[in-house]
Amino acid sequence: MTSDNDRVLIDAGLSYRAIQQRLDSLGLTADALRAVLITHAHVDHVRSAGMLSRKHGIPIYVTEATRAAWGEGAKKVADWKFLLPGRTVAFGAMQFVPFGVCHDADDTLGFRVNTPDGAIGFATDVGKITEDLISRFAACRVLVMESNHAVELLRVSPYAASVRSRIAGDDGHLSNEDVATFVRDHLGADVRCIVLAHLSRVNNVPEIAKMSCLDALCAVGREDVRVVVADQDRPTPTIDLASLSRYSARLAPTQSGLTQSDLPFA
Repeated sequence: MTSDNDRVLIDAGLSYRAIQQRLDSLGLTADALRAVLITHAHVDHVRSAGMLSRKHGIPIYVTEATRAAWGEGAKKVADWKFLLPGRTVAFGAMQFVPFGVCHDADDTLGFRVNTPDGAIGFATDVGKITEDLISRFAACRVLVMESNHAVELLRVSPYAASVRSRIAGDDGHLSNEDVATFVRDHLGADVRCIVLAHLSRVNNVPEIAKMSCLDALCAVGREDVRVVVADQDRPTPTIDLASLSRYSARLAPTQSGLTQSDLPFA
């Protein structure tokens, strides 16, 4: 996430080389990062955090429990900073408010990021939608939400029964259907973009995840919301929060017939 010259990365689960390549595609280097905020200690979220910290002097923000659960990899981190749920950490105009979510890792976090152009809700490893998450996502302009699997694809998955049960459980991962229910029942009026993230390569299909979310939006008359599916193999297109804010201010309350192509995204 970027605001002016302040740049913050949430999680570092890709290889160090892959992160360098992604940053390079944006015209940036790792030296431009002010911090890496870690949601939890599973390897697909921390793989290159130690290297980023040691090579570039980047502070790694975690909870005490996440550091304790990290294991041997924690020794590679050169600069620790600590997070507490509910306590704001600011980088320039961006204010990151961590909050706890349901997942099978100690102290797994989501974030609400408050900015002058609106708020961003971020939660990518979540077993269930709670009242607290609904409250934190209220009045956000952009939501980055897990849409890990399709229920039917998980049911017939080649994964072991114990793994399927873990994924579908309250401390596992959100399904496309969970996201659709959230959209129909709890989507805030200010939301203008939903980024579907953390999709399984085995138990989901991007087109299915997107269509499930779009169908839910259509059911509640929210064709003003853009849906973006994050790809594991390439950077997600940049979303300009300021443009969303300007567009929202111009949108008449009764106008609901917009198509996805009508929104002014770069």
